[in-house]
Amino acid sequence: MRSLLGLILVFVSLALLQNAQAQTKKPVTDVFDERVQTFRLDQQSISDGVAILTQTTHAAYSIEFELASKISDPAPPLAKVSAEVGPGTVSQVLGELCRLDPTFAWKRVGNTANIFPKRLENDPEYLLNRVVPTLSFSNVTDAEKAVFETVSQLPGPREQIAVLQSGGSVSFSQPYSATFKNITVREAFDRIAMQLGIGYGWQFGGARNFRVITFHNRLGVRGRENRDTK
Repeated sequence: MRSLLGLILVFVSLALLQNAQAQTKKPVTDVFDERVQTFRLDQQSISDGVAILTQTTHAAYSIEFELASKISDPAPPLAKVSAEVGPGTVSQVLGELCRLDPTFAWKRVGNTANIFPKRLENDPEYLLNRVVPTLSFSNVTDAEKAVFETVSQLPGPREQIAVLQSGGSVSFSQPYSATFKNITVREAFDRIAMQLGIGYGWQFGGARNFRVITFHNRLGVRGRENRDTK
């Protein structure tokens, strides 16, 4: 009888210990499940909404804008919206922003949200959709060199792109070496941003004859300078 009672006490103790450990263990949180409080857009663009997310959440955000015909032309205008957005998860808020401006779509790559012109989503000729069959980085020291390495390893004529630095360093904390198979240029740029730090993303814009990428950690709201490349 005593042995049975002792065995029961052991099982109860183990159950209590496991319950205490479960309560003290930190939950694994997906950055796209992070909650976003309600915010308001007042004649602002989807990029302003994304800028707010860069300041309040922990995912990375990369935005692609429509290209002008020539770098001397004005940047194509963004739709302006007035609406309350949220509350909801990061994924839900991104979906809501794309419903407010349906010319944009978004998709997730790892911990990065890629926001891009919807009409270009399946265009195989669009630079960021192009696939690099084998992309190799060998002791690359900064994002600019990595971007140039990426486009130089695309098949066919070399694609033009410039890297614009707007504050902050684009140097990696240590040389970067990696090899990827059948990776899109978009995914490669996401990987490059990751080497700059957690939460880093990029913006792509400019013109068809002068394309520009800028890496960032946080974006300013209402800053048209965040996308103008002239």
